[in-house]
Amino acid sequence: MHFNLKLILTLLVAISLDTSKVKADTYNGPCNGGGGACINVDNTSCETKIVTGKCQGGNNVRCCVSRSKPSWYINQGQHTETICTLNGEKKSVASSGCGVASLSMAINVLTKKNVTPETLFKEGYKNGMYHGDGFSHGAITSLGKKHGVKVNWTDNISNVYSALASGKGVIFHVGPEGKYHFTKGGHYIFLYGAKKQNNVEKVYVFDPNGHNNYVNVLFPLKKAVGGIEVAKKRTGGDFGIVEKA
Repeated sequence: MHFNLKLILTLLVAISLDTSKVKADTYNGPCNGGGGACINVDNTSCETKIVTGKCQGGNNVRCCVSRSKPSWYINQGQHTETICTLNGEKKSVASSGCGVASLSMAINVLTKKNVTPETLFKEGYKNGMYHGDGFSHGAITSLGKKHGVKVNWTDNISNVYSALASGKGVIFHVGPEGKYHFTKGGHYIFLYGAKKQNNVEKVYVFDPNGHNNYVNVLFPLKKAVGGIEVAKKRTGGDFGIVEKA
């Protein structure tokens, strides 16, 4: 039996290159050292500037630098005041307040008020809404109503995009997911602003976990195009559309 060694080697190289490209195309983690998100520049555009040498993957995966942080952005890690102590553990916005931090951003940007995440956390704890592991959808809805916003939870992605495009905000309850690295557990992030690029619906992410540097970064929305919808907790109604009451 005769084997064409040159053909076999060519096929092996092609397979290797294809595998590398798939890995490169699917990596969208934070840039090494922070300051932005890694994107595939072959099929995703960047509104700011591209930096090389800060991402895993091939040469087509580069760092898209974050846009500037708006005045209403809240980094929960900077809010370390102890609100309560449960089972000997001090609880604060920094430790488990991503939900109220996201709600605080929504309230502040939509109503032009200055409602701190500590204020929301204290109100929630006082009214029996906090038990040590963050805040439920119902608690966020109730706290928002008190401060002039309505929160309606949905899984309808078209409604989410329409809401963002019309100037509303969205609080997104995400679960552990490997592609965008928002969290290793449950987490809330804030979405505000939307635009289409090459007919792909994209949204601006404001993650209260400042360590991830997902602040004012544009991401695809829908699962079908590899968007952040894949990070749903899959409990139903994980997108909270926020509008002024």
